[in-house]
Amino acid sequence: MKKIFLYSSALSVLFLLLNGCYKDKADKLYPSVAGCDTTAISYASDIVPILSKNCLDAGCHTAANPSGAIQLNDYANTVLTVPNNRLINALKWTAGGSKNMPASGKINDCDINKVQAWINRGAKNN
Repeated sequence: MKKIFLYSSALSVLFLLLNGCYKDKADKLYPSVAGCDTTAISYASDIVPILSKNCLDAGCHTAANPSGAIQLNDYANTVLTVPNNRLINALKWTAGGSKNMPASGKINDCDINKVQAWINRGAKNN
């Protein structure tokens, strides 16, 4: 009887350890704000409007006026800001960003989560 109890206890612990690992759980990798869908993010449909509204319309990171020598007016230039978390840290206003951006005020959490999800999925030109 003791062997059965020990065996079932060991299996229970093993199950809890394996089930508790979140590395493959989408809700942990791609957290969402209530009402913010980050499941199907694309550069053209989601990221361009965020960058246009917050970085380009103000005239800060355009080809004509690349503030800080950073252009976000097209995919080729935007993807250069992905390594070392340069773009996302600036948007999140965390250490490691060259500056807190946009300077006019932090963008909403949903837009930040969309940019983060796009980066986490390989920052594809889709």
